Amino acid sequence: MGKIGGLVKVATVAGPAILKVVKLYGPQLRTIMKENPELFSQIKGRIGKIAGSKSKSGGIKGNHERLTILREQTTYLYASANTPNMADKARQWRSEIEQLEKALPLLDIMGENAKKEELKKVQARIDRLSADILAATIDDDIEDAEVVDERQYPNSRNGKTGY
Repeated sequence: MGKIGGLVKVATVAGPAILKVVKLYGPQLRTIMKENPELFSQIKGRIGKIAGSKSKSGGIKGNHERLTILREQTTYLYASANTPNMADKARQWRSEIEQLEKALPLLDIMGENAKKEELKKVQARIDRLSADILAATIDDDIEDAEVVDERQYPNSRNGKTGY
């Protein structure tokens, strides 16, 4: 439970949407942790990066940093898309990220109350995007790991040879 527990703590910092994604993929993450520690480390790093940016997300600069991380993730998803549907989703997320990036500077010219209200809305959109993009990258990682296992052990199910 140690590594998974640590991952849950990191996801908690990133917010309820990210925590929900981690809990949803918990069984697969446990399997990956045992069978492919390197991939688990990559996933944990990705979640940590999102969590770290969330904890520093005060104000416009912090939100811009979060969007930069999400932009990197959508680039990864687009480049590794196995289906046209995933490529389309990555493009849509990228477009939403660009809209948010353009909206952030406008917050500076708003009055304090309006700025505070809009900042909450922007952060909620970034939280939702973070969860959606993280779920897609974890799903893609799991799918890729299964394909590698099938190639490694073509006469088995889920990479188990039965020996």
